[in-house]
Order: sequence, then structure tokens, then C-alpha cells
Amino acid sequence: MEPWKRRKGLIRGRARFTATFDPMEREVLGDLAATVAEALIRRAQSAPRDELAEMTGMPSGHREAPDDPALRRLLPDFEREGDEEYEGDNSLLRSLHENDICRGKLENLQFITEALGPDGNVAVVVPESEVHAWIAGLNDIRLYVASGEVNGEAAEEERSRLVEWLAFNQDSLLAALMG
Repeated sequence: MEPWKRRKGLIRGRARFTATFDPMEREVLGDLAATVAEALIRRAQSAPRDELAEMTGMPSGHREAPDDPALRRLLPDFEREGDEEYEGDNSLLRSLHENDICRGKLENLQFITEALGPDGNVAVVVPESEVHAWIAGLNDIRLYVASGEVNGEAAEEERSRLVEWLAFNQDSLLAALMG
């Protein structure tokens, strides 16, 4: 993969960011984005039903942290036991906000899959308005892969190289964004 580059737009000065992936890199990134999205969708769909929430329209979700270590990296507790100012209730905060957090992460991953396109295009163009979503989506994919849960128990060296490539991709995009 070539590093991301910032290209100035002709209309209204809006920049766009471009990168060229190897065909295998493009396929791996698309597959990883789909894998993380599927895990988040399963988590959101498995939330218990709450009659009060349905009557009032208030969102309600899981009260407990995910069992899956990869999802636990993406959906950590809001506060830790033992924090000096711990006054909250993690289960209440999780039930109120986890679905919205999942929705935001899914939207970021959707930007990635749409930019990669269905036709196997290796030249990726990301408009300036979507670059922050790309960075957040790449970060979620990197965290998920680093947990070691992608495709079962992948070899540690292979997972490490994949995490390193995702970090380079994210860092390169950040460097292009910052100029």
C-alpha cells in the first residue's frame, strides 16, 4: 500500500484523500470491516427487550459487557471500579448508550466498505467529510484484530503484521489529514 495522499479539490477547495491498495490488501480490509460490522450487529441484535423502553421510546441495550474479548475492546466499561470519582453504574450507562455507540461504529465501517466499492477497485478516494469516520473505523478494526479473535486463533506473527499494517494505514491517513 502506498501512503495516503491529500489532493486538493477543484470545487470549493475541498480536499480528498487517496491511496492505492494491492488487490489482496483491499480484499483483507473489506473482509475485516465486514467481520467487525457483523460482530457489532450481532451484539446490538442480541440486546434484551425492555417493555418500559419500548413504551417510552428510550433506548435500552445490554447491561453486561460482552463476553467476546474482541467486542470488549470495542465496547469497554464507561468507568472502572476503584476510580476515585466512581459514582456511576456501568450497567445503566451501558444499557442506555451501547446501541448508539454500536450504530456510530457501524456507520464508520460503512464508509470504509463503500469507499472500497463492490468492484474490487484498488484506488480508494475518501472525501474530506468522511476521513474522520475512516480513521475511527480503521482504529476499531485494528483493536478487533489485536484481540486475536479474527478467523479463530490466527498465528501471533500474522496477527502482529496485520495490526502493524492497519496502524500504518491509520497513521498514514492521519499524517495526510494533518498536512
